[in-house]
Amino acid sequence: EDLGVEDGEAFFKEQSYTGIAVNENDEIIFAGEPVSYFRYEYYMLNKPAGVITATEDRYQKTVLDFFGERRRKDLSPVGRLDKDTVGLLLVTNDGGFHHRLLSPKKHIDKEYYARIDGRVDEADREKFEKGIYVDEIFTALPAKLMIDGYRENALESDFMDLANSRAPKSALENGVSEIRVVVQEGKFHQIKRMFHALGKEVIYLKRIRIGSIVLDPTLEEGTYRRLTAGEVAALEKNGHM
Repeated sequence: EDLGVEDGEAFFKEQSYTGIAVNENDEIIFAGEPVSYFRYEYYMLNKPAGVITATEDRYQKTVLDFFGERRRKDLSPVGRLDKDTVGLLLVTNDGGFHHRLLSPKKHIDKEYYARIDGRVDEADREKFEKGIYVDEIFTALPAKLMIDGYRENALESDFMDLANSRAPKSALENGVSEIRVVVQEGKFHQIKRMFHALGKEVIYLKRIRIGSIVLDPTLEEGTYRRLTAGEVAALEKNGHM
């Protein structure tokens, strides 16, 4: 017999109920159509700038606000991205998955694309490869730095990036480099602090990959999609989770 759910209430034989527990074997009908139930849900979100990575906040927009008011209440972001950092953010209600993905023992790659105030060169790449002393508290583990390009004359979009970032004011007279970097840590402001230690500043930062999960190029900023079962399984396998 059909059990329906409407506006947060369940109905059975035209009577309304709330707080009814269901499991993965129950059949739930909404508007005459079956509704799928997932114990765990996994999403990728393309985070825009200006949004904080939190479950809720009284004053600022959070990444979970993109999921709407009818989202399940146990969703939470996996890790965090700075307010001015954009790109791939995973969201789930699977606490075990969340913990394993963030565990430093798993050595899961996080790849970022960035634009840098100044020329990034081979000497910088070698320093990243050896591990960078950031300050007396933190020395970054070895990381892979890839230099994609350099322009001597900054574009108008570069100045817009700079204005929207937390980098110091600059005339960008030393040009702008485009790079990718792969780290296996997730320290506070890590990429920005690593470049700052080399005398350079990040003016734009975007996470594009976590382990085997690559940011879907069809996702516009502020939109999300459910991870496929294959993507979840590959991430678990590749990260030995």
